[in-house]
Amino acid sequence: MQPNGDGRADDARGAHGAPDASDASDAHGTRGARAAAAADDAPAAGDGAAAAGDPATDGAARGPDGFLVLRPGGAVVLVGAVALLLAGILAHLGMVFLHVAPPNALSRQHGKAIDGWIYPEFEQNWKLFAPNPLQQNVSVHVRVETRDDSGALRRGAWVNLTAFDAENIRGNLVPSHTAQNELRRAWDFFTNSHDSENRPTGTRGELAEAYLKRIAMLRLTERRGVDAREVVRVQLRSATTPVQPPPWSGEQVDDTTRHRTLPWWPVTEADVPGAGR
Repeated sequence: MQPNGDGRADDARGAHGAPDASDASDAHGTRGARAAAAADDAPAAGDGAAAAGDPATDGAARGPDGFLVLRPGGAVVLVGAVALLLAGILAHLGMVFLHVAPPNALSRQHGKAIDGWIYPEFEQNWKLFAPNPLQQNVSVHVRVETRDDSGALRRGAWVNLTAFDAENIRGNLVPSHTAQNELRRAWDFFTNSHDSENRPTGTRGELAEAYLKRIAMLRLTERRGVDAREVVRVQLRSATTPVQPPPWSGEQVDDTTRHRTLPWWPVTEADVPGAGR
């Protein structure tokens, strides 16, 4: 096309022909900026997906310094758990204090609840304000009388029931409270409900006698193979020996064993192990 005199051909070429160099440069620059922005956004999206799937961040969010920060709900749960733990510790310490403290209004009013919490897991034989640890070994012995074929009574030898219990728990790292304390508590029950002449001091005296007698019969049946149906009478005694002090103390203690012998008790059918089954 030839240019005319007024330059219309050049105007037409600029409007309908190929773009000039400046237009091409602007187009390429715009596309490059968009591509760069998309490239920058891609890692951020990937990081968000990874964070959403990270189990370590469940219930927490990352703070500006990169450390995990508990969300309000998680913080409430944590504070509640700590509060419950502290409340339990304080309640336990309060129960123990009331148990070992001298009698007072609270311990008298809530005595059953305190004993129910302390026994048997936290039992001890001393008081905080008047310590008197056990300084003697107490063993319980038993002997029986049986009737032979001729009808005559035969008296057996003394048997150390406490030695059976000691042998049963020896080498056991976690012996049960029953294995450790059943016989000992039965003897304490008897001595606390009887006077020095072995006479009951209250309504629980007969119960203590029956309880101690049946434990003795159970031990003899299980450990000595005694036929409880042949036993006519049973007798128990305690053997108390003071514990010797350590050599460095310089204290002298009489180590003579003292016995407390109970009267003979008749054995009834109710005292035979398994009779109530």
